[in-house]
Amino acid sequence: PINPKPDSAIYTGDFEVARNHGIPVYFHVGPGDQENMARALERFPDVDFIVHGDFVRPHIDDLMNRYPNIYFTFNDIFDEHIPLFRFGDKQTFMTAMEQDWDRLLDQAIATYKPMIEAHPDRYMWGTDRGDIVWNYDEDLGRLLADYGRAFIGRFDPSIQEDLAYKNAERLMEGSKYAN
Repeated sequence: PINPKPDSAIYTGDFEVARNHGIPVYFHVGPGDQENMARALERFPDVDFIVHGDFVRPHIDDLMNRYPNIYFTFNDIFDEHIPLFRFGDKQTFMTAMEQDWDRLLDQAIATYKPMIEAHPDRYMWGTDRGDIVWNYDEDLGRLLADYGRAFIGRFDPSIQEDLAYKNAERLMEGSKYAN
């Protein structure tokens, strides 16, 4: 929320470089910035934008319906434990996740399944969890990877690999970083 809006002039040069080199842009959309994101998508239709975050999630279906150059990564799909994840103790968070595993997955599926099934080629599992002190802990990483696999495993087998990695792989194929 402290970053400039997605359609701010400060980003124009960055988006032009991304366009010229076929590099996707990863962007955290802030609260209330969905229309600013729409203007950036419209202004740069040949730039693929990968967005992430709680603020844009309620608007992602509408943006995907309007713009073919927007993609979404999901990874922190355990809403009620987000405060514990961001500000709590590592072991308390891990214990809560293990205890609430199936219920959290059911809630995540209820939230994401209609969106993902509407645009199965534009969603991908992500690993953006950089604001956590114990973010790179091996045990936590394993737990969240297992949770992501369990989530993806609840989708039709025909799109599981797409969500896990193939959508991201296809998105990067046009980039100079593909090889």
